[in-house]
Amino acid sequence: MAHIIVLGNEKGGSGKSTTAMHLMTAIARSGHQVGAIDLDLRQQSFFRYIDNREAFCASNDVDLPIPKRVSLRLSAEDSQKAAQAEEEERFASALEKLETECSFILIDCPGAHTRYAQMAHSVADTLITPMNDSLV
Repeated sequence: MAHIIVLGNEKGGSGKSTTAMHLMTAIARSGHQVGAIDLDLRQQSFFRYIDNREAFCASNDVDLPIPKRVSLRLSAEDSQKAAQAEEEERFASALEKLETECSFILIDCPGAHTRYAQMAHSVADTLITPMNDSLV
């Protein structure tokens, strides 16, 4: 079984994706295969970091560790119940696929309360909640 690390905070801009990228790099450089899921389906910041890493490797002829990725999407079902069931199935399939190849799975959650974020939190072995300084 892979160790699942979830980065979650309902506040946007708290550093979830940046922390996920640093963790991915550290874990991969330690010799482990890492899986990645970006649940911020609109921004995809974690996956854009990985895309940039791949582009850097290609343009500079460098070999750096890259995680295995699985992308998810929202259900288009009209019924909330059917949509929830479909998204639960997609999430479970993504985890199942990554667990066969990876010893760690990093899940970057959006800065919002979503069904996918709830599912991620429910399977977390480790939960990380980055927080920025507050003006208050």
